[in-house]
Amino acid sequence: MKLETNFIYTDRRTKAHYIYLKYQSILVGDVLDIGADQCYLKEYLGDNAKYIGVGLHSDKLDLEIDLEKQSLPYEDNSFDVVLCCDVLEHIENIHAVFDELCRVSKKYVIVSLPNPHSVFWSHLKHGDYNEHQHIKFYGLPLEKPEDRHKWFFSTKEAERFIRYRAKKNNMEIVQIDVEGSNPPKVGVTEKLIFKFLLRKYFYLLPHVSNRNLYIGTLWAVLKKEVSYKNANK
Repeated sequence: MKLETNFIYTDRRTKAHYIYLKYQSILVGDVLDIGADQCYLKEYLGDNAKYIGVGLHSDKLDLEIDLEKQSLPYEDNSFDVVLCCDVLEHIENIHAVFDELCRVSKKYVIVSLPNPHSVFWSHLKHGDYNEHQHIKFYGLPLEKPEDRHKWFFSTKEAERFIRYRAKKNNMEIVQIDVEGSNPPKVGVTEKLIFKFLLRKYFYLLPHVSNRNLYIGTLWAVLKKEVSYKNANK
């Protein structure tokens, strides 16, 4: 069974719609949404799911929690599905939080991670993100930002991280896919930039690939190898 949708999201609300359309077949039972923002996903779930949204800075949340300082206040194997979408890259203790996702899930974990390499490539082509910001979620703002990405990685690294920690937490990989897996044709100018700028001057990034420059967010579905019921027989 392949989990997929052709829907394209453009903001946090439409991303919730994307998640529902893509994963609706497994979004049943007790669902924990970590970093839930305004709990948009709850709007799409029917009576087959009991939704709990946790995070910070929203009156829509069921629980406010600072993942940098607090563990998830739930017992092992508490939820049928645990979601953590575009959240881990904002957290310093990303490894511990990933393990927490697996701990409180009794069946599925859905995780997404962005591709910072494509953000950097976009900056090289188009310039600053806006008048006051060099690169979205990166750079050095004049005042301490409320939020930023704590990690800079390629999609290849993100997949390796997920596979490694999934195995460490007795989770099997159900599916890993990326947005925009077929990069557009590169024009002559971009080929020259890629060849001479990245390869010659950015010598610390000798293995940057065309694919890594264009693909977007990586999505992964994990499943607990030993079910909660079997573990208690």
